[in-house]
Amino acid sequence: MRRVLFSIGRLEIYSYGFTVALALFLGLLWVGKAVEKRGIGKFDLVIDLAIQLFIGGLIGARLFYVVTEYSYYLKNPLAVLKLSDGGLSFFGMIIGAYIWGVLYAKRANLPTWQLADLIAVYLPLGYALARVGCLLNGCCYGVPSRLPWAFVIPAVDNLPRHPTQVYAIIASLLIFIILWLLRETKYFPGLLFWLYVELYAASRFIIEFFRETPVIAFGWLRLTQAFCLLVIAGTTVYIVYRLKTKTGVEKDAPPGVPS
Repeated sequence: MRRVLFSIGRLEIYSYGFTVALALFLGLLWVGKAVEKRGIGKFDLVIDLAIQLFIGGLIGARLFYVVTEYSYYLKNPLAVLKLSDGGLSFFGMIIGAYIWGVLYAKRANLPTWQLADLIAVYLPLGYALARVGCLLNGCCYGVPSRLPWAFVIPAVDNLPRHPTQVYAIIASLLIFIILWLLRETKYFPGLLFWLYVELYAASRFIIEFFRETPVIAFGWLRLTQAFCLLVIAGTTVYIVYRLKTKTGVEKDAPPGVPS
């Protein structure tokens, strides 16, 4: 595993940070092109929104991760500020970016849910890239396993482990395919976004069985899995309700462009 991907003089470029930065850059290009193609706005709009989403997402991702790993950070409080070794929760990023992004979009009078649906289509690709960084960094690893595809994480120990990073990459690519196939259908504003959240929560729930993470005291569920179940239940109820009522759907709205 290579935490330092390459160096420029004395500057060390970490694999996790590099892949996250690459995911953000490519996401900016993909979403920017889609926004212009749909006639929602110009590329400058996407840049401004991306900055806001980055701020909210970074804050949320770090806070959520620190909360889930509170036992470690209580003993090492200064480590909260050290991001080079990873330590960002994707759930936290979604929550932080959602709250910050919605507030900004409303202030700037932007088409909030049209943008959310466009972003949701490309989120799985960005997430897959970030998990490549996890794989190179040696974080987010799985529990020990004797399966033929298990491998050793040198940064941890010499035991073969479930490649949960690879599982996450595969699951994310499958989610991308689903959302990509649905992108041209008529739907209520925000469906693709909430569908992504639901599918991600479902895949994360399964992957957590194989991941080395703390188990909550009141049962066999891990803390993240308990949160996943709440997310799955909430998004399912909301999506079913909106599809039944067809709230927000305009008959004349062109395919793929939420009203």
